Amino acid sequence: MGWLSKSAPAPPPPDFKAQAEATQASNQYAQTQADWANRPDVVTPWGTESWASTSQIDPATGKPMTKWTQTQQLDPAAQATLDAQQSGDLAKANIAQEQLGRIGTSFGQQFDTSGMQALGASPEAGAGMMAGLDMASLGAMPQADAAERQRIESMLMERMRPEHEQMQQGLETKLQNMGLTRGTPQFNRELQRLQDQQSRARFDAMQTGGQEMERQFNMGMQGRQQGWQELLGSGQFQNQAQAQKYGQQAQTSGYQNQVRQQQMAEAERERSRGLNEYNALMTGTQVGQLETPDFAKSASVGGVDYTGAAKDVYQAQQDAAAAKAASKQGLMSGLGGIASAGIMAF
Repeated sequence: MGWLSKSAPAPPPPDFKAQAEATQASNQYAQTQADWANRPDVVTPWGTESWASTSQIDPATGKPMTKWTQTQQLDPAAQATLDAQQSGDLAKANIAQEQLGRIGTSFGQQFDTSGMQALGASPEAGAGMMAGLDMASLGAMPQADAAERQRIESMLMERMRPEHEQMQQGLETKLQNMGLTRGTPQFNRELQRLQDQQSRARFDAMQTGGQEMERQFNMGMQGRQQGWQELLGSGQFQNQAQAQKYGQQAQTSGYQNQVRQQQMAEAERERSRGLNEYNALMTGTQVGQLETPDFAKSASVGGVDYTGAAKDVYQAQQDAAAAKAASKQGLMSGLGGIASAGIMAF
């Protein structure tokens, strides 16, 4: 029964350091395979791309490592084009360097506008324009009142008086020669008839005076209106002439300013000509880097996990040893119980 008191020995632990190193070596091998898979030689109509590797010592760890070199080679035609362009760019750069002196001289001088067209003067608005009309030259307004009419009537009456007096004297002489004396009915009728005729003539003169007054008033108004129109026309003509002069001055000023702007633009272009030529020479077209088509990259699948496997095996061995020990402990407890029962029986 001595064998029942012995416990099952625990399994010895694995060498985890060795397992970790084996795992790291496996991972490194898998990465190396992926690196090789991801560096194929690429051949296109424009050129080729290739890889080369060399073994070097890592200065940090002192261990060997792989150094990769990527080489791109253009097609002969593309390479000839690149060589020609680079040669041209170099020639343009040399010419551009020669322009720097001229650029410095040009921009080192003050921008000179002394020989350019002077700025056009702004015309003075309203200068010489007629703001009002002098109506003194038109004279007084014609009058159409009772005094003017009386004046005309008096003038006409004075003209008729000698004729009326002569007609009355002639009638009286005629009547006296006919044997009629003053104061007789027949004498008085003939004299009254003459006086009636003369009264109608004076009445006609009054009407004529009114008509003459109106005629003279209208003539005066027509003359004044004619003078007003001439005076107004003179003012309008003067204003039109001044407006035309203003427009001509404005046009001349605008033309002068346009000429000056053109001269300024030409001077600025000439001033910047060297800089523009320099920029044009220094910004020529260049051949870009060869771009090869992409491809499906290979990913590292990783190495064998030796450490994890060792842990799993070791854990299984520990579990088995623990189960065996528990089984033996149960057996011993059962035997101890049987022995106690036998002793109690005696």
